Amino acid sequence: MELLVVNYQKGLFNYFLKNLSDRELSAELTQEVFLKVFTKLKTYDFHFKFSTWVYSLAHNLLVDFFRKKKNLTFTSFSNKEDSSPDFPELNTVTREDTLIQEETSEKVWNAVESLPETYRELLIMRYVNELKYEEIAQILGIPMGTLKNKIFRAKQKLVETVGEHDKT
Repeated sequence: MELLVVNYQKGLFNYFLKNLSDRELSAELTQEVFLKVFTKLKTYDFHFKFSTWVYSLAHNLLVDFFRKKKNLTFTSFSNKEDSSPDFPELNTVTREDTLIQEETSEKVWNAVESLPETYRELLIMRYVNELKYEEIAQILGIPMGTLKNKIFRAKQKLVETVGEHDKT
């Protein structure tokens, strides 16, 4: 059990954090996923990747949470170190490059946060959690063509939203 927690805790926590922007709630939901994993382990189908099954439990928990909290508002990531998303560090040459990178990251995250929850979740699964298309399709229980179409529309909507944020 400890090995499962060590392998999946950070990824699940980040999955929830990027969808909810709430550290405490993300930690709670992460723990709930592990409870579900341990109680439903007998139902796991060994024909599928274990990580896909774990993330499908997390996805279902998130969907249930959104259903219960329809009016949930998403707060922006602040610049505080403890609540900012983990971005890969780039080799920055000048302070100006660093400022541009920070401003761009903030614009993108603001745009991601303003997307409808289905688009936001798809982009987080694909580009933050780095899940493969096949894994996401299995988690969501949708055909591959549908998934690719939805991700394409999510990226289009993100580009539009970033453009709208640039105008303001």
